[in-house]
Amino acid sequence: MVKIFKSLKKYKSFVAMALFFATIWVVSQLAIPRLMRDIVDVGILSGNMQLVISRSLLMILAAVINVGSLFAEIYFLTKITAGVQRDLRGDLFDHVIDWSASARQQFSTSSLVTRTVNDVKQIGNFIDLSLRKIYTLILTIVGSVIMSFVLDWRLALIILVVVPIGLILTQFLTNRSTKHYAGIREATDRLVRVFRENISGIKVVKAFNKTKYEEKRFEQATDDVYEESVAAERNMQLLSPAVQLIINFLIIILLYLSGIRAENATIQVGVLIALIEYVTLALTNIQSLAMIVTIIPRSKIAFNRIEEVLKTDDPIKYLSQTETVITKSDQSLPQTQLGRLEFDQVNFAYPGSRHCALEDISLTINPAEHVAIIGSTGSGKSTLLRLITRDYDANQGEVKLANQNVKDLTKQQLNELITIVPQSTFLFSGTVRENIKVGRNDATDEEIWQVLDACEIGDFFRAQETGLDTQIAQSAVNLSGGQKQRVAIARGLIRNTPIYIFDDCFSALDFSTERKIRLALRERLADKTVIIVAQRVATVMDLDEIFVLEIGQLEDHGPHKDLLGRSKVYQEIMLSQLEVEEGVG
Repeated sequence: MVKIFKSLKKYKSFVAMALFFATIWVVSQLAIPRLMRDIVDVGILSGNMQLVISRSLLMILAAVINVGSLFAEIYFLTKITAGVQRDLRGDLFDHVIDWSASARQQFSTSSLVTRTVNDVKQIGNFIDLSLRKIYTLILTIVGSVIMSFVLDWRLALIILVVVPIGLILTQFLTNRSTKHYAGIREATDRLVRVFRENISGIKVVKAFNKTKYEEKRFEQATDDVYEESVAAERNMQLLSPAVQLIINFLIIILLYLSGIRAENATIQVGVLIALIEYVTLALTNIQSLAMIVTIIPRSKIAFNRIEEVLKTDDPIKYLSQTETVITKSDQSLPQTQLGRLEFDQVNFAYPGSRHCALEDISLTINPAEHVAIIGSTGSGKSTLLRLITRDYDANQGEVKLANQNVKDLTKQQLNELITIVPQSTFLFSGTVRENIKVGRNDATDEEIWQVLDACEIGDFFRAQETGLDTQIAQSAVNLSGGQKQRVAIARGLIRNTPIYIFDDCFSALDFSTERKIRLALRERLADKTVIIVAQRVATVMDLDEIFVLEIGQLEDHGPHKDLLGRSKVYQEIMLSQLEVEEGVG
């Protein structure tokens, strides 16, 4: 709510103008029945045509003002609602984009998408309806009641009986529907999740012949949304006919009582016409208000869901620029140590887990060393990298970069020290040039071609008519797995950082291509610290040092020849891969 009010504060001048024109719209609307009463009672019945003409001209003027003020009100409201939605989506994106993995795991991707798109839109609708509809409806109802009392307070007393009945009925039906609106949002989250999973994993669905199964899952998700929507709207649909019944019943009462008073000549025809207009106006607006009020519980749920995201703090805290311990120009830190990485008795367990994913890890990687981290599945290789990049923080011990604890570095400094090419390849929709420039925005075309050539993918794009302007489709479906990996590696190479981490990003490459890329990396990154996480021994056997992990512990480390002679885990990994290769052969 604070974020929303802050956003509205930015548009306070627009809000003031919207309310001003909304008030004019209501006043001009309420003036018309009163002018109608004058035309009938003072003009037509008394034969005063001059008054009829003057009041008719005033009615036309009131109608013109009514339409003009409505256009002006909508103009300012559009500015407000569009601006608030833009600001909220920006706040959500800025908040979420910097989250570490430990913060991201609290929300599913589908839920974040729904909150950013649908829930923000719901809040925009609420602001629009609050300023444009709810405000004007309440003002119209109050104004109609006041004008009714001005015309004939005895008949107007009936409104004071009927209006509360309409409000009580509205509150009753709204309360019965509120709980189902939260169910709609949750069901929508599930629907989006199932849809995303099937679109992203369509190849897997087809490969395992799970189309029917996934169709049933999607059908169940849509049924959940349907059931919650029907349950929410079932009661609200009773509101409109109920209020209409009250309006008609009230008009009958007014006509009956007016007929009795007309016999006694205690009421004028124009007053009766105007009174019916005001009563109808009041109750019609109550009906509209009742329908609009249904957005309040939905908006409250949207408020809560957005607030939940914005109030979620990242457990990983970075120092600000003023709090930082080192800078690149700090003379106390030799430039030759920028590529140094050290783990000092590190223990780590994932949140909610009782077992350590890493236990008593101590290792040192010196500047310009090319090392590997290898181990069986689940040994802790990726977890080790997550501590380096601060997706998580160690529970005990220290992770040091450039002789400094990673907790003493700002986010910018950490980014300037490390380049990581992740295991899961992701390319943005756009051109090849745009994707490579994600790594370094000021990269020239010549530098881009150099890294593409180093990754054995340059000739492929040269063969395309568009060259670096070749479009990469969404999810890079127009590239093979190996091509995607090579572009991702090139995007990392374009950067200039002391440390490069390659997290099993050669898995989709054949051995010949992988070897050529590794030789190019060796030459290009000769003075950089390089860490390669890999499954294949052949990928890492020529590196300076190999760290062998087993069930979260550092089993051994050293060059390939030394490990081959003394590390049982390394020997088993080597032997298993040789057996697979022989079996294939």
